[in-house]
Amino acid sequence: SSVPHHQRQPSRALHSHREATSCRKIHMSFHSRQRAVLVRAAAASTPGMLSIDAVEAVPVMENGELTAFPPAAGVYAVYSPEGELQYIGISRKVSSSIMGHMQDLPDLVGSVKVALLANDDKDTMMASWKSWVQETISSAGKVPPGNAPGIKDWTQGGTRTVKPELRMMKPGTGVGDLSCAIDDLIEQVVQSHRVVAFIKGTRTEPACGFSFKVLSLLNSAKVDYEVVNVFDEVHNPGLREAIKTYSTWPTIPQVYVDGEFVGGADIMVEMSENGELATLLDVSEK
Repeated sequence: SSVPHHQRQPSRALHSHREATSCRKIHMSFHSRQRAVLVRAAAASTPGMLSIDAVEAVPVMENGELTAFPPAAGVYAVYSPEGELQYIGISRKVSSSIMGHMQDLPDLVGSVKVALLANDDKDTMMASWKSWVQETISSAGKVPPGNAPGIKDWTQGGTRTVKPELRMMKPGTGVGDLSCAIDDLIEQVVQSHRVVAFIKGTRTEPACGFSFKVLSLLNSAKVDYEVVNVFDEVHNPGLREAIKTYSTWPTIPQVYVDGEFVGGADIMVEMSENGELATLLDVSEK
């Protein structure tokens, strides 16, 4: 007998155990890493703006784990993986801004310096930003490349409309209230949308390193896609386990193209490197 298309295992080497283990480590260490970043950022939020050189650069990801930057107002400096200063920015929610840069310019974001601000009024934030920019000009003789006149790579994300995540049920609805099986709801989602990514977290704030990698690959491919947050128990109750049963695949994220299960993060990376992903997404758009 034939196997339903959504239950076919991807025809590539399985990396599910490594994905599952790494994601568990991410959730176990999330809060400790967040506290560490908050401590380092808080040390930079003293009266009288600290020099940019006095603030420690924090890697955005280590061993597959996303760093939890503070969701607070601050000035920040982005460095490339090679340690070269790329951009100085200000934000009322530093965590979201940094995540946006990671998704838009993944090759240029390696580590970040953050100084939290007690006040998030425009004048205070601009004064802090100018302080770091002027300091950089004095020491390097020029502004960071991302702050150069006419360069919009680092700021266009802030003006772009972010597509909301798909919600499978209305608030207050549980699996027991459904008139159909949750598998049928999943089937409707993957058949109604060309590209769907079931991830841990949201489009702008993925909660798992593998989910972030999948979003980065889809963003780099410039393909239109939908996101379903398996952690959203208000709108997607029970989905975290149900999607594993539906696909017979033990880990999340999971990506579907034209109703077909493609795989998780490792398989997406492999497909991206050998050109299969570009071919698949291009064919699906025709």
